[in-house]
Amino acid sequence: MLVPVSAPAPGVVERKQAVDRRLYSAEARLRAAIDRQAVLTSDLATINRRLREVRGRLAPLAARRDEAVRAHRLARGTLVQVNRDLAFQRRQLRIATSRLRVQRQALAERIREIYRTEDDDPLLGLLQRGSLAEIAGAASGIERATDRDRDMIDSVARYRNLTRTSAARIAVLQERAAAAEARTARRAEVATAAARDLDVEQRVLRRTKRVRTRMLATIRVDRDHIEDDTRELREQSFALARRIAEIQGVPYAEPADTTPSAAGFTWPTSGQITSGFGPRWGRMHQGLDIAAPTGRPITAAKSGTVIVAGWSGGYGQLVVIDHGGGLATAYAHQSRIAVKTGDPVTQGGLVGFVGSTGHSTGPHLHFEVRVNGAARDPLPYL
Repeated sequence: MLVPVSAPAPGVVERKQAVDRRLYSAEARLRAAIDRQAVLTSDLATINRRLREVRGRLAPLAARRDEAVRAHRLARGTLVQVNRDLAFQRRQLRIATSRLRVQRQALAERIREIYRTEDDDPLLGLLQRGSLAEIAGAASGIERATDRDRDMIDSVARYRNLTRTSAARIAVLQERAAAAEARTARRAEVATAAARDLDVEQRVLRRTKRVRTRMLATIRVDRDHIEDDTRELREQSFALARRIAEIQGVPYAEPADTTPSAAGFTWPTSGQITSGFGPRWGRMHQGLDIAAPTGRPITAAKSGTVIVAGWSGGYGQLVVIDHGGGLATAYAHQSRIAVKTGDPVTQGGLVGFVGSTGHSTGPHLHFEVRVNGAARDPLPYL
């Protein structure tokens, strides 16, 4: 039996539709803010995990880098000292060589002087002209001079050989020190480059974390504002719904609890279940009947898009919402539909009002849940 309903004033309906459009927009922005907050929170968790990994890899690598740098500095210091020793020995060799050259020149000059004298033999001349004492003194002086020259030449030669040997030994040490300095330099360079790369990655992660943290704080503030706007618009929508119910002369009741279930659904309206899902009167009852006064608001059990909004035979005034993934919900026997095909609706958003249109024995909401077109028991979802 159909309940006659008075037509509400057009101005109230238009205001209701305008408020609902704003409500849909606010709820869509709220969903986007919630999704963005979840993404940023996940990003921050990933960044923190990567920062811990980088710190764990950087600490031992930095220690190896510091050790390699110290070894390189030590090797370089050793090479500098070896080069100094080598330079000193080379200077000593040049001095010894110069002294040897002077002594050789002096010796050669004395030899030439001897041969320039008239007497073939200086001792023979002395024998002819001097006494035995002069001869003995001259011979002794010549012998001492010769021994002195010989000792000096031998000393210079020994010093030269010793300096050459020392220079050669230091040259070998120089090659080894240079090779060690080159090896430690390469190790220090590799360790420093690896640590530098990790340090750069760590700085990038820290900078990214700061940016994400600021964005998350902004999103939280925006979400708070959007939630305030959504609550205010929802209150306005329900206030206008009450006004419409008053104009229609039908009782009005507040909508059902909007706390989502474990499956993510909310009750579409408040009332008493009068018929469950399953066989009834020799046929399959494919939904849940919730008795409620005519005009009580019906809200979307889950966010989605309206794919049916209009008369549908025994269902009367029917709304079907597609939630994606093959999941859909249906709201039948409405007294008036508050949405149109193609409208986006958010969970808890108004879709219509309880009625008794179509094949109905009284005002109630016939609520269905369908997965890939097949009807499922709605209770596990609510």
